[in-house]
Amino acid sequence: MSEQITHAPTVTSIVVTYYPEASELTPLLERLLQQTDRVILVDNTPGSHNPILDSICAESIARERCIIIRLQENLGIAEALNTGCERARELGTDFFLLSDQDSLPDNDMVAHLLECYRISRQRYGKVAAVGPTYTDLHTGLTYPFQTQIAGRFFYSHTLPTDEHPYIDALSLITSGTLIPVEALSEVGPMRQDLFMDYVDIEWCMRAKHLGFKLIGCGSARMSQRLGESSVRVWYFGWRNESLYGPLRLYYRLRNFVALTKDPKINWRWKIRSSWYSLGLIYTHLIYSNQRRAIATYSVKGITAGFKHKMGKYS
Repeated sequence: MSEQITHAPTVTSIVVTYYPEASELTPLLERLLQQTDRVILVDNTPGSHNPILDSICAESIARERCIIIRLQENLGIAEALNTGCERARELGTDFFLLSDQDSLPDNDMVAHLLECYRISRQRYGKVAAVGPTYTDLHTGLTYPFQTQIAGRFFYSHTLPTDEHPYIDALSLITSGTLIPVEALSEVGPMRQDLFMDYVDIEWCMRAKHLGFKLIGCGSARMSQRLGESSVRVWYFGWRNESLYGPLRLYYRLRNFVALTKDPKINWRWKIRSSWYSLGLIYTHLIYSNQRRAIATYSVKGITAGFKHKMGKYS
C-alpha cells in the first residue's frame, strides 16, 4: 500500500440483507454499531420498502450511524457489496467490514482484526484483507483456513494457535472480512456476474494474483450460518455437512465451473475444489429431500458454467 494510516482508523460495516429477520439482524446491528463507525444496510429484498430495516435502525443504539440502501430487487451479493462500499467511500472510511445478515461477531472482533491488519502489514507489506475464525451455527464446527503448505501438492486446512495466531490464507469468506480502502481500489470490486457464491473466492484469488496477502486471525471470532441446514453424511465416516436449496446449488456449481476457466485462479485450488464439488453433489443427491430438483439444477448449473451463462438465474 502506498500510505500508512496514522490516525485512528475509521471502519464502515457493509451488511447485505435479503428478507431479513429482526431476530437475526438486530443483534448483528448492535454489535457492529458498537465496534464500527457506521453501518450501511444494502437491501436486496424485492420491493420499494422494507419496514423491518426502518424499525431495527430506529430502535438501535445509534440511529444516525445506520444507513439503508434499498436496491428494490435482488441484484446479488456482489453488486450489493459494491454499492455499499462505494457509498462508504463517498462518506469517507479507511476500512470496509463486510457482513452477511446471519452472522454475529464477537464483541471484540473488529479490534482484533485491526490489530491483525497492523501487524500483518508490517510483516508482509501488501495485505488485501484480514478475516476472523468462524463457527457454523448449523453444524457447530469451527472452520480452519485454506493454506498452501510448502511441499504439499494440494492446499491444506489450518486453524490458528496461540503460537501461530495469524494464518497466511488462500481465501477468506465474505462475512467478517476487513478490507482496507486502498486494497479494494487496487484489486477492484466484487465480480457481479457471479451473483452469489464464490464471490469471495474470486476476489481473494485476484488479490493473491496481484501479490497481496490474506490473513486469517485466530483471536477474531464470529458465528455464521453456512447453508440452509445441516445433515449427517457418510464420507468414509460420519460428518456434518451444510445443505443448500436447488437454486443455491445451481450458483455454487455454475460459478465453480466458471472459475476453473479463469487463469487468475490457483490451479491447485481448481483440482482440489473439483473433489469438493463432487462431494457437494453426492451430499445433496443422497441426503437431500429434494433429489429431483437437485439433479435438475445441478445439471443446469454445470452447463451454464461451461457456456459462461452468468448473472442472475432466469
